[in-house]
Amino acid sequence: MVSRQAGHSSAPNPSISPSIQIQSFDVEKQNVTVMDASTHQPVSVAKGENFGPWTLMAVIEEPEGNLAVFEELMDRRGRIIYVDKRRVVLNLPKSLEPTSAVPGTLYRGRTEEEIAQSKNDILGQELLAGTADPDYGAVAAALPPLRVPSFVGTRQSDDKPTFAFGGFSDEIYVDLGKLFSGIRDARARNDVWEGLVGGWLPVNRFVFPTSERGYWEETMFAEEPGHFWTQPVWYRALLVDGAQLKEAHYYYHHLPFPPRGEPAPAEFYKALYHVHAVWSRDLNPPMKIDVPDPSLKEFCLHALLMEEITRVGDHPKYGYPPLGGINVFGGYGYNNVDTFQDTFNTSVVAFLEWGFFDVAGRYIDDYFTNSVRDDGSIDTRGPEIGQYGKMLAAVAKYYAYTHDDKLLRKHKKKLQAVVELFRMLRKQSKEVPSSDITYGIIRGWSEHDSSLKIDPYRFMQPHFSNNAEAARGFHDLGEVWVEMGRRLGDVHLEKEGRDMLQESAEIKKEMDSAIDRSIDPTQQPPYVPAVAGDTPTYGKERAYMEMLESAELTEKQARVVTDSLAARGESLFGLPRGGQYYNGFLDFGPAYARLLYDWPREFLLLYYAHRAHIYSRGNWTAVEGAKIDGTLAGPYCTPSEVSIPTFTKWMLVFEDPDEPVVWLAKATPRVWLEPGKTITVADAPTRFGNVGYELHSDIDQGKISAVLHLPEGYRAATKLRLRVPGGKVLSTVRVNGAPWTDFSPEREVVNIPSGREGKITVEISY
Repeated sequence: MVSRQAGHSSAPNPSISPSIQIQSFDVEKQNVTVMDASTHQPVSVAKGENFGPWTLMAVIEEPEGNLAVFEELMDRRGRIIYVDKRRVVLNLPKSLEPTSAVPGTLYRGRTEEEIAQSKNDILGQELLAGTADPDYGAVAAALPPLRVPSFVGTRQSDDKPTFAFGGFSDEIYVDLGKLFSGIRDARARNDVWEGLVGGWLPVNRFVFPTSERGYWEETMFAEEPGHFWTQPVWYRALLVDGAQLKEAHYYYHHLPFPPRGEPAPAEFYKALYHVHAVWSRDLNPPMKIDVPDPSLKEFCLHALLMEEITRVGDHPKYGYPPLGGINVFGGYGYNNVDTFQDTFNTSVVAFLEWGFFDVAGRYIDDYFTNSVRDDGSIDTRGPEIGQYGKMLAAVAKYYAYTHDDKLLRKHKKKLQAVVELFRMLRKQSKEVPSSDITYGIIRGWSEHDSSLKIDPYRFMQPHFSNNAEAARGFHDLGEVWVEMGRRLGDVHLEKEGRDMLQESAEIKKEMDSAIDRSIDPTQQPPYVPAVAGDTPTYGKERAYMEMLESAELTEKQARVVTDSLAARGESLFGLPRGGQYYNGFLDFGPAYARLLYDWPREFLLLYYAHRAHIYSRGNWTAVEGAKIDGTLAGPYCTPSEVSIPTFTKWMLVFEDPDEPVVWLAKATPRVWLEPGKTITVADAPTRFGNVGYELHSDIDQGKISAVLHLPEGYRAATKLRLRVPGGKVLSTVRVNGAPWTDFSPEREVVNIPSGREGKITVEISY
């Protein structure tokens, strides 16, 4: 047997193809015998030693057999692999992003003060100049990356261990910076890099450079399953110089104290292996996507996972535990905001859009069982009227996707109580003369925090969003009651649904009238208030966002809202803004409106900005709001966290809310159809059944090929959007081999009429 050959010039490069051939394992001595492919000789590799670019970290025993754990350490974005005698059984990539920007590269050559004080969305206007799509890199470089406190946890535990920038913990959880000065020094320099292990797993990593070749790395994750009252956490600290592992330390839950020492490394890697197995089993989305942005699927999965570990079982939580006490700006983990309607609405919709019907159903059941009372009121400090309407729409979407009438019948009494609440408020709104501009506009709080202000009931105002979301909720649930009534032979339920559809139209008509009377055309651009009569209120920003998300505005009304916001210092890249502050958790409205009214470039600008400036770029933790200087204006919250998964589904598969029309690839970036690239979506839920498609680009040859998969009984028109690069103009189309004339070169759309189902091939020429 020859000796170990670390970095031997003739050794294979497993970083290109990690085909490590293991002959034998020694679990007790923590070494393996590996076959050197260049010499055909066995090589003994002990824990901490190298084989080519790979360092042996541990040898573990699993039910399926022994595994060797190797890691690439010279490459700070290397991988951890688990290898048996035949193959690599698990490959865990390690991502890494800086938490600082190079001085002089921010704000597109302007100053922070100039951006903050401008009444116009200067950055957004510049990034949308011309006709090309906005570029993600340019959008990301416009503002500094966020330094967001991170947390780890499990669905079973009430304890969500939370850490400030760079894994710092002030006398709460284990802080490896208190053990190793190199970590402390890097934090002090703000030279910290963040990432994840496993692509999308809840395994955080921090890299603290010590030199050009050297660094400390900290890795942490919560043990699965968690304990209810306290969550055990695994920690790892590595000191690396080039490809050499200088130090390795492992900790479980707390710092070791006699008679216990540091855990064996194998225990850490066994726990990591188990975490991957648990989440691969439990978060396997029915909707599959494969797009040219390789990190997007992982980003979406991680966001959904974060929402799940924020909860305790199915019980909702708006955020993670407070850092350093009960201060609201420390964290939203205190129980007073668990029943926040936004958490319910955004989470239910996000999981529905990815096909997790069981999760969405459990969330609905938990909320209506434990948080909604029999009279329709909610056990929450500040009920939001618009969000009541969204609750009805979210439950209606659940039925439209699943046709599960059992859950809706279980909670029908409470759902109807919410409907009756709206009817009562609507009746009260008509106690003023019909000539009053507020006539028919539902009064109520727009914002949850209205309840905390002095004289809180002064904010029970006729927000247009109250009508907009009520109209949407009545429409969507009304359609459900009609269908369920027919299926169940319940004439009373069917009639209730028809009544709600009629009321929805009336609520919208009264809103339209008041909006048209409220728009001030003398201002440029024209101004529309959030409240009928423009009475001062709290939650004005939210009201605009809910108006946009409701799909009850006309395109002209929506454009008045967005243009007015952008010209009055209330929009940044399309995100809601106020001075230095910009918002994350209310961005569903502006994103949805940009898709609904077919403004794809503006949607992509908002989409990129939200991903780059609401989430941390390394461990993908989203905040309620932030500031232009890169500091936080609100902590982590779940509505922000689940936004990108929802926006991504809408971008790839978008349903018209009122007509039987499904759009495919409505707002995908043009670079996704560069030559040789492919966009694939499978089993995307819609109210007409699950749909899928594959787009393959040979645009350099003037061709795009598409295959659509439409379900049996599909009764919607399909619009296939083809956003190709280079200004190419669509010229001819063939569907299932036959010439096809129903297409629009101007809109880049091929129209497939209702009634088509199954596999459909589309060949597009330019």
